[in-house]
Amino acid sequence: MQNINPRKRRMSRRFAMQAIYQWLLTGNDLNTISRQFTVDEYARQMDVEFFNKILNGVLEHYTKLCEILSRVIDKEAGRSLEQVDPIERSILLLGTYEFAHCYESPYRVVINEAIELAKIYGAEESFKYVNAVLDKLMPSLRPVEWRSSQSRATQEKKE
Repeated sequence: MQNINPRKRRMSRRFAMQAIYQWLLTGNDLNTISRQFTVDEYARQMDVEFFNKILNGVLEHYTKLCEILSRVIDKEAGRSLEQVDPIERSILLLGTYEFAHCYESPYRVVINEAIELAKIYGAEESFKYVNAVLDKLMPSLRPVEWRSSQSRATQEKKE
């Protein structure tokens, strides 16, 4: 198993979120956008392999990720995914992809990193919305981890 550097992974998520945001706004070619973020200046700060995995994964599975998010967002806020701010949408796409395809990332890490991105780049209270949406997705996308966390919580209450 490869050595995971949390700081570099954090930067990979940050740059991937920025790249997804740029793609949502401009519709530019993925390769053009990706090259902007994999120059030496940025590459030294991140896990390039992880960056490419999550960026390419979000765009490859974009339609499915939107379907998954729309089911929760429509219920959560009574609005469509297209009405969600592009920064929040980028963060939610990234978190949803990571839930569904990056099992090496613990669900708590995925949620915490998404919250931090929302605090840095999103509107003032957007981190609460991001947290609520990802929290609702967790049981369906990570059922084993979710059940495990629920049984741990129940056990802790008993003690």
